Amino acid sequence: MNLLNLLERLEELIQRAPEVPLTGRAIVDADQSLELIGKIRAAIPEEIRRAEALQDEREDFLREAQAEADETIQRAEAYAARLVSDSEVSQRARQEAERIVADARREADQLRREADGYAVQVLSDLEGRLANLLEVVRNGRAELEAGAGRQVG
Repeated sequence: MNLLNLLERLEELIQRAPEVPLTGRAIVDADQSLELIGKIRAAIPEEIRRAEALQDEREDFLREAQAEADETIQRAEAYAARLVSDSEVSQRARQEAERIVADARREADQLRREADGYAVQVLSDLEGRLANLLEVVRNGRAELEAGAGRQVG
């Protein structure tokens, strides 16, 4: 069962709990709540693994972009070397090679920025989800602890 479904079930359990008159509190089934919290805990590592996988994908993407940029630079340098024959052709070849190399570097930088931006966006989204989950768990736990204190006393 995925994390969002588990959170929805916990939320429903809390919402359906009978209220104690004049207190603004509810009586939540501790066994059901603890079972759901346990399932949520078990589901969290999957989210973390997904975040790590995204980080690995980002690093792979950056390596591929760098390899592609290096290959483009090598092709540009090889192309420039082939064009060198006399001073005019040599000058044009040098300018063209510099342009190609500059373009390749700009492209590599752009790919790197896009990959970093994507990774930041995904990790920020995951961080928000995990923060919301943690808040729900803390609230549920506080409710359970408050309910357990009332039942004992």
